[in-house]
Amino acid sequence: MNLNMKERGKKIVEIVKANKTEGVIKTAKVVWIFILIGLLVYGLSLFNGFVWDDEEQIVNNVFVHSVKNIPLLFQSSTFNTGGAGVSAGTYYRPLMMTFFSFVYQLFGPNPFFFHLFQLFFHILTAILVYLMFKHFFKEMTAFFMAIIFLVHPAGVESVAYISAVQDIFYVLFGILAFYIVIKNRAKFEFKNIFLINTLLFLSLLSKETAILFFIIIFIYQLIFDRKFIFENLIFFMMTVGIYALLRFALAGVFFTPYHNAPIVQLSLWQRIMMIPAIFFYYLKLFFYPLDLAVMQHWVIRTLDFRMLLGSLSAGILALLLWKKRFNRNFIFFFLWFIITIFPYLQIFPLDMTVAERWFYLPVVGLLGMMGAVWSKSGNKLVIMGVIIIAIFSIRSFFRTMDWKNGLTLYGRDIKISKGAFDLENNYGVELFRAGDYQEAKVHFLKSTELAPYWWTNWNNLGAVYEQEKNYQKASEYYQKSIDNGQYYLAYENMAKILVLQGKDNPIASGKTDEFLRKALEMFPENENLKQIKAYRER
Repeated sequence: MNLNMKERGKKIVEIVKANKTEGVIKTAKVVWIFILIGLLVYGLSLFNGFVWDDEEQIVNNVFVHSVKNIPLLFQSSTFNTGGAGVSAGTYYRPLMMTFFSFVYQLFGPNPFFFHLFQLFFHILTAILVYLMFKHFFKEMTAFFMAIIFLVHPAGVESVAYISAVQDIFYVLFGILAFYIVIKNRAKFEFKNIFLINTLLFLSLLSKETAILFFIIIFIYQLIFDRKFIFENLIFFMMTVGIYALLRFALAGVFFTPYHNAPIVQLSLWQRIMMIPAIFFYYLKLFFYPLDLAVMQHWVIRTLDFRMLLGSLSAGILALLLWKKRFNRNFIFFFLWFIITIFPYLQIFPLDMTVAERWFYLPVVGLLGMMGAVWSKSGNKLVIMGVIIIAIFSIRSFFRTMDWKNGLTLYGRDIKISKGAFDLENNYGVELFRAGDYQEAKVHFLKSTELAPYWWTNWNNLGAVYEQEKNYQKASEYYQKSIDNGQYYLAYENMAKILVLQGKDNPIASGKTDEFLRKALEMFPENENLKQIKAYRER
């Protein structure tokens, strides 16, 4: 009798070990599938260049060119200041800037390696989404939902745009923290609590939107397991407190709206009226991701069909929630979607109306809802999943080619995102660099009409007139740029003109000296201004 029990025990141990081995092998195969699909869809993006904010956050930002400056990256924002001091701006992204610093230190200003690491992090995030979904759905359902996340066209901006790596980082660390919560929900061990809060802290250092993961974990515990919920809340508050001290007390980076954005100029009531249209945009982006574009600044001031469609979509989701009210998985991911889309509905205005990279986390909630509905569909899910993945993969593949360079991206997107002041300006910059000065001038003029209180567009318009040797007009626009925002490039350009004009004119010469003195007080580390001053003193 005892011998028989021992033999049974050995068999049970052998079965468990065999299952574990089989599970590891199966997971390894899944990982390779994710890597292969990720490379097939996004592989061409590895050869794209620096685009958009990459120039001012990486290429021209001397503070990320050496790892020795990493301590400074935790005490400042993200944008190049032109020699005024540490990086400036309204964002606190020290983890992203540290990533830039390490890559730049190792490989220099080579965009290939920035793209390579970014794609790796995206694939890793998709694998974590798969592992997370496995705790809620059957393995096949989890696999297809995660693959859709991997290839969805709404994610291309987060993968192909280097400065959007912040969105991948905060989701990557947040989902990893959430996964550990799921795996250890029956335990309260300090090592797990420490690891979870460390990951959440890294998520916060990537982007402040990571605060949503604290809410997601709290709701998960409310729905599935309320054990240790208050103990976890105490540690969460400590983590958020440390982040707040770093951001507000040490770095002094506060939440400041970008006043040039049209959405910021609307009243609170007008923005509330736009919520259904914005909500509809993101649902449309998920189900019909055809017209993709950067820098979208559309606003709605009267009744619009998008408001009606958005309201109808919200009603359908509410009805679906009622029908699935006893399905805890559906309820959880429904709340995930609502919570993560809420910050982008413009109750608190952002720097543009909508953005594809902002959808990187909410799309997980939508996929979770779909997984909860389709988890019992069997072979139908396989057929439908393959079709959806194929369509999305093709769309994403071609979208990555739009991000090849600024001229390609802006030239394509300006046909879709009309009336965007920064898109008009950025397209003008690329045309100017290509030598098409007259066409660049058209777009700079349009940008100044759309955003007369901005500074970058006036400086660029001045550069066109300088190219035409109309120095009086160029000086006027450089001064306009300085008055609007004390733009360092406008100071450089104005100083250059003043030196040339004042060479043989004593009155103009005195004005030049005074201008250079003030400019260098504001931008003491600006090498171009120093060289202009040295030339002036010859």
